[in-house]
Amino acid sequence: VYDVSKFLQEHPGGSSIVVPHLGQDIAEVFEDEDYHEHSDVAHSMLERYQIGYLEGAQVRTRSSKNKDLSSVDFDWTRPIIFQIGKLGNNYNEFIHTPQVLDEPARFFESDFFEFFSRTSWWAVPTVWVPVVIGVLAYTATLNIAPLAILLGFVAGIFVWTLLEYTLHRWLFHLDEWVQFSWWSITLHFLLHGVHHLLPMDPMRLVFPPVLTTLLACPIYAAFRAALPEPEANCLLAGGLTGYMFYDLTHYYLHHSGKPFLSYFGELKTYHLNHHYKNHHLGYGITSKLWDYVFGTVLYENSPKSAVAAKAKAA
Repeated sequence: VYDVSKFLQEHPGGSSIVVPHLGQDIAEVFEDEDYHEHSDVAHSMLERYQIGYLEGAQVRTRSSKNKDLSSVDFDWTRPIIFQIGKLGNNYNEFIHTPQVLDEPARFFESDFFEFFSRTSWWAVPTVWVPVVIGVLAYTATLNIAPLAILLGFVAGIFVWTLLEYTLHRWLFHLDEWVQFSWWSITLHFLLHGVHHLLPMDPMRLVFPPVLTTLLACPIYAAFRAALPEPEANCLLAGGLTGYMFYDLTHYYLHHSGKPFLSYFGELKTYHLNHHYKNHHLGYGITSKLWDYVFGTVLYENSPKSAVAAKAKAA
């Protein structure tokens, strides 16, 4: 018997999928791969909500291929940021065992630092829409034609799609390569590890403006090294617009329930498979374009063994 009342709003597919099965035997639905293949992570998450057994019920056990982390010293009742770096070689496996908590995890003891560790989704357009408008308005005063501004802006959006894939695959997923020190683990956790550990935490999903700025500065410097200021500004404005679409889409995929457009429904399934089935594939968030180009598409009906083999080959 499971009490999932605290989990309904956090279910990756939305509460509407769970509600029709309340009070019923879910064994067949939960195990039916044609209906939906639940990962080892999903099974372990379900165990958290077990409150007992029906009298006379046959107790079944299920083996898991995941590493046993029961011996890892980690206390969720204490601020977690200074514990993460001590995980050492357990870090990669730990962050890829997603947790859904009854209360948001606390990062810092200090309320001041804790405040800045959380970012609401609306902070993204609030901060960056005025920046984009300002950059375009300033660029319009330079010696550049309106059509060139438009083309540069569109080019910036396209460049962002490649940056989205590149950053996600080759920076955010340095998981196995950062386990050599406390600092490298902690920095990676703040950059992306937190999102895989707590994928449904709404306040640790979009990028804080400070972190976005730190990533945007060297990218803009590269634009300026290759292009005159007006063209570089257009790419920056388009890139920031693409980034906003990415971050807001990312938030929507995690917290939309059932998306109203089939395209976003497909992206939601695709991205959640990246979280819960195989984080070595499926790096695209707003589209699968660059996954197809680089051979990292995560197919819904791929056997797990074949998926793993393909990931290693990539």
